[in-house]
Amino acid sequence: MSEKEELPKVTPKEVFDRLTFGVVKSLEKKKGVLDIHVEERKPAERHLVVSWEQKHSCILPEDVKNFYLTMNGLLMTWKIKSDEILMSLGRMEINSISELKKLNSTSPTAGTSNNPSLADIDSDSETEEEEDDSVPVKPHFDSRSRIYELDPCEGTGKVCLVFKNTKPGVPAQGMEIWFLDRALRWNFLTDSFTHYFRMMIMHLGLPQWQYAFTDIGLSQQAKQWFNMYAPGRLAMDMQDRGPEGQDQREADPCSPDPSIPTNKLDPTRVFKGKKDQKSKSQPKKKPAGQSTTRSQVPGGTRPPAQTTARTTKT
Repeated sequence: MSEKEELPKVTPKEVFDRLTFGVVKSLEKKKGVLDIHVEERKPAERHLVVSWEQKHSCILPEDVKNFYLTMNGLLMTWKIKSDEILMSLGRMEINSISELKKLNSTSPTAGTSNNPSLADIDSDSETEEEEDDSVPVKPHFDSRSRIYELDPCEGTGKVCLVFKNTKPGVPAQGMEIWFLDRALRWNFLTDSFTHYFRMMIMHLGLPQWQYAFTDIGLSQQAKQWFNMYAPGRLAMDMQDRGPEGQDQREADPCSPDPSIPTNKLDPTRVFKGKKDQKSKSQPKKKPAGQSTTRSQVPGGTRPPAQTTARTTKT
């Protein structure tokens, strides 16, 4: 009998490349991209996923469970070489099941005038919000929502798993994914973990890519990185902004805002000298005896002088 053949070992990069439909190979072909690193993550044991659900009284969707049973979190980074300097640029990160921690709305010093809690900020923002059925209801920092950090975004914000309309003692269902920006404003991303995973892959983990789905928009530096490594994705994100398609002011920052009244200046009048303005305001006096009309010759030659009634003696 032949001995059992050992299965070839699959590297974490190959596993990640299969899950992401070849994004690693695509990055390797891009100019200047170096040192693509995928951290090895073993699959999470099933009892860890079940224990997390019981501890937090939340039922995770099947695609989230399948992800953690395939690989317990994700960390993929890539660098670029610019002016002989190697710098980190792209980062795709999803917390492990043990790091999927609840976003606390209070702290030991919260509730005072100097240290307001997230719940205090949430109550203040409620007065400014208007009811709109077309917009998803935003999460709350109090007991009405259960929020868990999915991606720390290197300090530029937080991508969170959100369970809304929660009640004590009742398992929460109906997960959504939201982005909490630096101004503590909620921005809806998607209601599917699979969809979010695809969004992260399509944006190549470029810095601050989540801001493409906020009213703030991408910074100028982030747009430069997108123009270099994902120009097609940037064009699609810009087109999706606003109900009427692409925002022309985003395409051309120098174009005026039509909602703001502006004064219209005529540069031909502004830069005229005083002599020109005076000469235009006071018409020249014509000498006596000169005809008021003069025909213009196409060749540019001066027309013959008109004879007058008065003649000179020879």
